[in-house]
Amino acid sequence: MGARVVCNCAPRAELVRVELAPGLPAQQCEACGGVLLGMADHRHWREAAAVSALPGEAAPALSDSPSARACPACTRLMQRYRAGMTPDFRVDHCPACQLVWLDKGEWQALAQAGLATRLGEIVSAAWQRRVQSDELRARREAGLRSKHGDACIDEIKRVREWLDGQAQRDELIALLRAGW
Repeated sequence: MGARVVCNCAPRAELVRVELAPGLPAQQCEACGGVLLGMADHRHWREAAAVSALPGEAAPALSDSPSARACPACTRLMQRYRAGMTPDFRVDHCPACQLVWLDKGEWQALAQAGLATRLGEIVSAAWQRRVQSDELRARREAGLRSKHGDACIDEIKRVREWLDGQAQRDELIALLRAGW
């Protein structure tokens, strides 16, 4: 990210160099607090540094933009990727420039969730499928809890966990279905 770029939050809002974590350079908009991060810089930081835990500073309120933004470097529309169900926000990624835009507070939220080193995974199709699958499962469970009650669903989960640990799992399930 050698060239100067501007943020599209305000006319001519220039990005200034910052360090998101020791050894991780980025560019930040002084107007909106958003951060532009190069994926190559992130990979180098992740591989070079013995990243154990990032400083536990409190994350400011997230300001996740409601729509995709134009890449500050090439002006193409960036793709949006969900970070997860918790934290629930989207990072913007420009595949052409290999840049990621993080709105104010999103880097801190990623760090607190232990996801700061997994940015490359977050912008992958596999990660997005898993997030969708987790969300679908959570909605389904919420519906079942509403219909059958928490105690019933908790008991079913307990039995399922017990069955998963049994060597004769299929035979035990067959016994239950047969009325035992």
